[in-house]
Amino acid sequence: MPVYLTFYDGAGCIGGNKILLEDGDNALFFDFGTNFGAEGKFFDEFLAPRASFGLYDLLCLDILPPLEGIYRKDLEYNGIWKKFSSHAHYRYLTVRGVILSHAHYDHCGHFSYISEDIPVITGLSSALICKALQDTGGGNRLQEICYINPRELKDGLLQTGNYRSKPYKQRKYVIADKEYIPEKACGFWENLDSSRSLQCCSLGKIKDTNELGDLRVISWPVDHSVPGASAYAIETSEGWVVYTGDLRLHGKNGGLTRKFFNEAAKLNPVALICEGTHPGTINPVTEEQVAQNCFDAVKKAKGVVVADFGPRNVERLLSFLSIAKETKRKLVLTSKDIYLLEALNCADEPEIPNPLAEDLILLYDRPKTRRDKWEEALYDRFDSSKIVDAEVIKQNPKDYILCFSYYDFHAFLDIEPKGGTYIYSSSEAYDEEMLIDHNRIKNWIEYFGFELYGSLGRDREKSGFHASGHIHGPGIEEMVETIKPRVLIPIHTQDKEFFKRFEGKCQVLWPERSKTIKLNQ
Repeated sequence: MPVYLTFYDGAGCIGGNKILLEDGDNALFFDFGTNFGAEGKFFDEFLAPRASFGLYDLLCLDILPPLEGIYRKDLEYNGIWKKFSSHAHYRYLTVRGVILSHAHYDHCGHFSYISEDIPVITGLSSALICKALQDTGGGNRLQEICYINPRELKDGLLQTGNYRSKPYKQRKYVIADKEYIPEKACGFWENLDSSRSLQCCSLGKIKDTNELGDLRVISWPVDHSVPGASAYAIETSEGWVVYTGDLRLHGKNGGLTRKFFNEAAKLNPVALICEGTHPGTINPVTEEQVAQNCFDAVKKAKGVVVADFGPRNVERLLSFLSIAKETKRKLVLTSKDIYLLEALNCADEPEIPNPLAEDLILLYDRPKTRRDKWEEALYDRFDSSKIVDAEVIKQNPKDYILCFSYYDFHAFLDIEPKGGTYIYSSSEAYDEEMLIDHNRIKNWIEYFGFELYGSLGRDREKSGFHASGHIHGPGIEEMVETIKPRVLIPIHTQDKEFFKRFEGKCQVLWPERSKTIKLNQ
């Protein structure tokens, strides 16, 4: 019977992947992420979708697909589907699960809206990152990717009600990459430092191959800029469908990605759904080069060093930990970064240090009028001798590498650095808002007399202080030529021209948003 792939998002753009696979009565999604470009057309940091209106705002703006049956009932107004039933893409849908390739918001951000009864199939590290993100999250957007805060209709608005009477309800996460889940991972998953209780749903587990309805699932670890990234294959009635998620070859674990190529090739897949974020890059900067360049900059630094890199880029954080060790400095982290390391340490990954036991890792004590419960608990279990504030750093600034980024800049007003080194080791500005942010970063750097290493603005990877999380053009060619799919479907890309080179080697199908591709012999 034919297999259908519908690309509700992630087609012809970067991020926001929402790819529905249907095979007879079985259906599942590959990712269900936030399309920041689409949301950015209507919303910003201060103008956000209204949580008290549930699904309504995002359905109205065609940001969420009108698929009755997959969303949380507590986010649906009475009669909401009557309003959207005339939409061209409306349908009733039942899905068996959502496969999460990795824990970046452009792949998991819209989990907040899907039914808590739909299982999330992912790797253990990705599950733990998701929980850490929600535990430490905040802001004015709905961020309930791991457990939900049930709403009820009151005075015409969806409200959370009495928190004492309604516990948070945890989503079901099924672990695809472990036969054994460590006890401390289960403990972290089921614990919530909050004044509110948690209705737990324990981590499930499957073997590397597993029955999900009539669909078998295989996962492979791949290299990306966040731990736990995986590629997946689904065995359908038409053959194997392979989904890359986001991946690269130029990180320290690039060998995992190449192993995925070789293993996926053995399946003779009918289709490869392939990311193509940076196909125009020929010789990408590697993580090893970034680490060496950062080391050289820190080694000759006379004062305080600021390391600015992307959130959840643990590989970069570990590079700076090694640099701190080699240059006899201490690594100062925010409470969110330490909490994330704690979460990942629960997965028993050997390269992830326990921040409570690592002498070189210090916690920056940021002045606050009040701390959230998770942060209070972190302070309680953290060695007080490893907690440093601005006054301590001010005394001997040359002893520290501060892992700070844009939203931590208030600390400079307290530390009062007199010069120093600022290493910008994060992505280029890919839109006008980020350009404005980068100009503000320049202003802070100039005001405090920092020497800048790395590129601000639109120049990508030219400085050698940042490595992309995405595969380069020759790597995509190697992947396609190794796996040899019958059908190639590029997603997470805007470069249609690049993929024309594969015509003749396989059938190349360019997906369109909310359109369906039929796979059959």
